[in-house]
Formats: sequence, structure tokens, C-alpha cells
Amino acid sequence: MMTLRNGTLKVLLWVTLSFVITMPGAIAFANWDAPYGFHKDLATWMSCASALLTVLLIYNVFRRKRLSGEDLLIAGFIVFAVLIGQMAQRNICGQMGYRCDILSFFLGGFAGLFLSLLLFPVVLWEVLTFGMYPYDRPLIIAWYLLLAVTLGIVAYMKRA
Repeated sequence: MMTLRNGTLKVLLWVTLSFVITMPGAIAFANWDAPYGFHKDLATWMSCASALLTVLLIYNVFRRKRLSGEDLLIAGFIVFAVLIGQMAQRNICGQMGYRCDILSFFLGGFAGLFLSLLLFPVVLWEVLTFGMYPYDRPLIIAWYLLLAVTLGIVAYMKRA
């Protein structure tokens, strides 16, 4: 049986939490103006998650005063979130002035992160009951899967 170091498990927990915590609020404010559909919601979620992962990476590096393997894992998830978000964002470029450059995506993620965290408690019930737009259902299913992974990591950490 494969065992993971406690530090790696904590990093994986924070990575999955970064996606779980940002999704409800990110989807809510992505649909605030006009619902662009699935691609805008996915891009907004990935932008917010990459911002939170960046904060986590910076915190870890300053805390340890060096780069570690766990930090490279976080950086890999940042790249993953940015790539997925950019692919989704390409489908809505130019609609109603929506900007699609990587800098706007990444820096906008920090403003989005703030909004998504503020909206999280307000819209959590909508996510739990699938009350959002029908095109958001795949994102809600992904959120439930990530929530299950997060709870699985917590259970594994308590058992170990």
C-alpha cells in the first residue's frame, strides 16, 4: 500500500480545498451579469482556484524559506487550473468585451477569489441542491467529487 508523507497529504488537502471553496462563489458571480454559459463559469472557477493556489504557494515558500517538492505539486496544480481555465475562456473571447489574455485571467483571479469567498456561504445551498443554471451541473458534479476526495484525504489523515 502506498503511503504519503503527512506534509504531502496536507498539501493535497489544501489543493482540493482550493477548488472546493472557490467553486460556489465563483459560479455565482460569473453568472451575475449575463449568463455566458458553462465556459465562463468554468474559466471563472479555475481563475479563482489558481489565485488561491498561488496564495498557498507563496505562503508555503515564505514559511519554509525554500522550495520543496510539495510546492512544486502546488505549482503543477496552478498550471493545470490556468490551462483548463484558458481553454474554457477561449470559447467566450470577445463576447461583450470579455478579455482573454493570460494576465487578465491570472490577476482577475485574485479579485474573483475575494468575491468567491464572500459569496461562498450565501450560495452554498444553491450548489448543494443543484439550484444553479442547468449548464452548471457538470461543474457541481465535479465539485461533489472534489468534496468527496477532500473528505477522503481528511479520513486518511485521521486514520494514519
